[in-house]
Amino acid sequence: MNFPEFVSFTITNACNLRCKMCGQWSEEGYMHADEARLRREMGLDDWERLVDELADHGVRFVLLRGGEPFLFPGIIDLLEYINGCGMFISIDTNGTMLKTYAADLVHIGDVHLTISVDGPEEIHDQVRGVEGSFQRLHEGIGALQTLEQDVGKRIGKSICFTISPYSYRGLGDMPDVARSLAIGSINIVPYYYVPGKVGQRYEREMETCFATAAFSWRGFHHEESGVDVDEFQTQLDRYLANLEDLENFPYMPLSAEEYKTWFLEATSPVGPQRCMNVERLIDVQPDGDANFCVDFPDYCIGNVREATLEEIWNGERAQRFRAYRREHPLAVCYRCGAKYMSEIEV
Repeated sequence: MNFPEFVSFTITNACNLRCKMCGQWSEEGYMHADEARLRREMGLDDWERLVDELADHGVRFVLLRGGEPFLFPGIIDLLEYINGCGMFISIDTNGTMLKTYAADLVHIGDVHLTISVDGPEEIHDQVRGVEGSFQRLHEGIGALQTLEQDVGKRIGKSICFTISPYSYRGLGDMPDVARSLAIGSINIVPYYYVPGKVGQRYEREMETCFATAAFSWRGFHHEESGVDVDEFQTQLDRYLANLEDLENFPYMPLSAEEYKTWFLEATSPVGPQRCMNVERLIDVQPDGDANFCVDFPDYCIGNVREATLEEIWNGERAQRFRAYRREHPLAVCYRCGAKYMSEIEV
């Protein structure tokens, strides 16, 4: 039987911010329709059992994400358990809780933090919906760096900047922001926007082909991108010109024309249309439901409380969706960046 090469654990949907572009907790975020799911989240023992299975299959890398992963009860116990099984850990975080856990993270060591930053402080706080968010991540990164110097260890760190109508005017300043945080790598990604007609077409497709109700697109519902492409180009040029010694990590290596298409034409394909996630990646949601797409997790291929990851990966539901997706990009796939996750070499 086959086993996925990439594994993502979405360990909690809880979050302490309310980011304007977030599919989970923005004004139209899908979590608002079913906040009871927060009470259905798995505990530490469940996640440790999955880690054991990953170790048995020789997996050497795992991504933890949320919500905000550091809100998961027992997060340090889980990180230590994963580390003890010989796996490298990458964590997507908003950075607001790093000061609390700085000593633990430096002690564990084999961790990379991808920290969401949406521009200079004023823009960042407006996007994140909570005043003081930038200051908290700044203090947390500083605490990590002080401890790293004290003990002679380094924690990997990079910035993820989401290009949205709320943040794109700060893109040109991002190299200076990164330098102020002493972080040497930036990853820029366009935000998702799904017009109503596209979302409804996706709903019909999921219902007709898979008897599945599609809910996630509603968290990304916008009729237009809201991005002025001329101003965006100006900001992108400033950003690239000011990088100098910083890394522009090519997670979604889009050209200027592809960005323009992304922001102006919601139904036009951008980038590769294949999705290697169905061949290489599995994500486990907080309630144990497994899927291929971390951002549009509507189709459940099985639940880890009822079967092993190996059984789910090779099961009938996974095979059916995999076969369909190989031939047919879904309506939301034209504005999804999650498919790039399985393109990264680890």
